Amino acid sequence: MIRAHDAIYGTRVAVIVVIALVGCAIASLLESHVGFSLSDEGYLWYGVQRTALGEVPLRDFLSYDPARYYWAAAFVRIFGNIGIVAVRAATVAFFAVGIVVAVCLVWECVATRVPLRWFVSLLIVLLCLLWGVPWWKQYDEAMSIILVASLSYVLAQPNTRRFFMHGVVVGVAAMIGRNHGVYGVLASIIAFPFLAVASNRPAWHRCIPAWVAGVLTGFSPILLALLCDRHFALMFWDSIHYMLFEYKGTNLPLPIPWPWTLPAASIWTFMGVRSWFIGCLYVVMPVLCAGGLVLLIRELRRNGLLTYPVFAACVFTAIPYLNVAYSRADALHLAQSIFPFLLALLCFPWQERRADQLRLVSVGVVALVSVWVTLPLHPAYMARTAPDWRTVTVDGDRLLMDNGVANSVEDIQHFAAVYGAKNRTVLSVPVWPGAYALLDIKSPVYEIYSLFPRSDAFQRQEIERLSHVAPSLVFFEDIGVDGRDNLRYEHTHLLMTQYIEDHYRQIPSLSTDPLLKVYVRR
Repeated sequence: MIRAHDAIYGTRVAVIVVIALVGCAIASLLESHVGFSLSDEGYLWYGVQRTALGEVPLRDFLSYDPARYYWAAAFVRIFGNIGIVAVRAATVAFFAVGIVVAVCLVWECVATRVPLRWFVSLLIVLLCLLWGVPWWKQYDEAMSIILVASLSYVLAQPNTRRFFMHGVVVGVAAMIGRNHGVYGVLASIIAFPFLAVASNRPAWHRCIPAWVAGVLTGFSPILLALLCDRHFALMFWDSIHYMLFEYKGTNLPLPIPWPWTLPAASIWTFMGVRSWFIGCLYVVMPVLCAGGLVLLIRELRRNGLLTYPVFAACVFTAIPYLNVAYSRADALHLAQSIFPFLLALLCFPWQERRADQLRLVSVGVVALVSVWVTLPLHPAYMARTAPDWRTVTVDGDRLLMDNGVANSVEDIQHFAAVYGAKNRTVLSVPVWPGAYALLDIKSPVYEIYSLFPRSDAFQRQEIERLSHVAPSLVFFEDIGVDGRDNLRYEHTHLLMTQYIEDHYRQIPSLSTDPLLKVYVRR
């Protein structure tokens, strides 16, 4: 009997893996050669290139936390190149792990009716692919799903081994992004009081040390790097100091798009309804967190147990992920934070006699809102609905992209060819790190993406690096981030701007981009 059950379980997991892989493969076929961003996407692409060539993220160039770069760098070797399509494939492969985990979680929460289980499983694959935008953030989105699964594993049977394993997952999450490590720790801290009053409370004197040991084990590659590589340690702690004490934030904030703030006239358009749905999600997410906590407390008082461990893990993890959604309130950051909420809705413990009907209704509403909100974020949709997309070659890959981005790519390629930058180096500021990846050259400065204000001391260090390399060409995209004049490069990096103007001269540009300034050495 046990062997038969194991065989059925193994077959089911295998089918789920196949479904997830097929879904990811179809999504990749639709979008792997569509769209391009010189800014955020270029930021990841450049980092993967340099990591594959032996440089260290954070130490040698400004970057996310290192793990995603080493994953992608290892993966792209299969393709034999470090082009953007290969990097996209590496990211989708990681995201597929998150999708498999999400389907397994929802499967356990849906009633025993097999057709309904398979229907919801297929739907969660579709929802993950819809909300998996932008593609370069799929590492973060997958990690939020994995943290939910890991915490639910502990809540279902809180013992020493499971606490340790959950700690390992939290530590690994911190290597993908320190914020994920913090969210994993906070979700665990929220869960601990519930476990403390449950009838199956863990042996805390063993479980807490096991959890801490797990976190340290999962994060141990970074800890070893901090101990063995002085330069890495310096840049690692400097990045934390800058975020906490200089910039005092994690993002460039945007106003929250509450649904009642929309102009009444716009609500009857497709994009108006979409904006209203986005605003409603910003209302529903904290309400779901609060309501979920109330429900879990009630069940804990009634039964003495966390009766719904998967739903509880979704709620506990969703609470810290609110920071992602609200720190920069737009649809893209909503997508990066929404997976614990989606899983909570799909795993909601409806009353038994109406569970299937209510779940189908909720699934239908979630699917409708998801399609409406996310479709305009997908490059394949944009390419079909916009008239000015065209194909451009990007480091050997043929990509269909917006005409404005295509013009920028061709400008970079043209000026690099004319002024010999391909054999030397260029400086690209403030928001085109993809220029370095496009030309397959090393950045002459540490800060490859200049969104935030920097101190004079930091700028002097960058100028010293520039003086040793003497780039032959400078691309200066004179943009105010979010349309804010105070975030123009000349205001956030005054000394760097002065250095460029003193040592370089602006040349005429035939670019259709009025914000692009091109400089060569005097």
